[in-house]
Amino acid sequence: MKRLFLLLPLVLTHCGDDSPKPVPAPAAPKPAEAPKTASPAPAAPVAPAEPKVFWTPEKMHTEVKYHNPAYEGNGEFNIQEGKVIALSLRGAKIDNVKFVQHIEPLALDLSETPVSDLKPLQGKKLVELYLEDTKVQDLSALRGMPLEKLYLSRTPVRDLSALEGMPLVELNAVESQVGDVSGIAKCPLQMLWLTGCPVEDIRALKTVPLVSVTLHRTKVKDLSPLNGTQLQRLHIAETPVTDLSPLKGVPLTRLVFTPGNITQGIEVARELPLQEIGTQFDEAAKDLQPPAAFWPAYDAAVKSGGK
Repeated sequence: MKRLFLLLPLVLTHCGDDSPKPVPAPAAPKPAEAPKTASPAPAAPVAPAEPKVFWTPEKMHTEVKYHNPAYEGNGEFNIQEGKVIALSLRGAKIDNVKFVQHIEPLALDLSETPVSDLKPLQGKKLVELYLEDTKVQDLSALRGMPLEKLYLSRTPVRDLSALEGMPLVELNAVESQVGDVSGIAKCPLQMLWLTGCPVEDIRALKTVPLVSVTLHRTKVKDLSPLNGTQLQRLHIAETPVTDLSPLKGVPLTRLVFTPGNITQGIEVARELPLQEIGTQFDEAAKDLQPPAAFWPAYDAAVKSGGK
């Protein structure tokens, strides 16, 4: 409580005597009263600060298990000076992420867990988040997060609008349900993987500073949004792309495509500054080779009636 100070009036006393009194002088004016000031309003009660926890791996395991009774203690944590910097719970038996409420990690891996609800992550300052092979569909809790890496492979995610304006550098959405990429049009993405997604329109990528993009097995037909970009690596194998002409002037060093689908622009491809070219580049197979080896084989195949 603030201490209150009271203003006390100054009392002046005069001593009399029996001698004849002179003509009284005009009475001195009374001292002006100090203006009354309103008493300060009592301060609002301040909530006690939450006690800081010096985290250890044991405490973190306990916290995770408190919210996930089936948790078997197989998480891995990066803890520095009592602060949790990163958590990897890949493959853990957890479906509740409320254990993040009292920590401020920069990286979190929930891949291969049954997690579906990200609401407890709202307001966190994650820089890296891995959600591959989870049940997550709604990304709205991530809005405004300073994410630079986000992995959504094989999730039911469709809507990327929550990512608008994020400082994302890497986005992996392989085999997800993403069909609209307009939500990432203002992100500084350099690496983008969309293999197997139902995406068809890539006009939103025109303004994205991509270095590498994988459109393998998507529905993309038109590459014109990539014209004028600084793209270096492009994977368009097993897509309906038939025209490579929009790639003229693009500084590609790697191109993966399906030669049999191409009806226009093959000469443009020959003029690209490629270091590697091929028809497959995934976990199943890779056949990248230098252009000096690829083009003679391609020409021989065309001459023999195949592509």
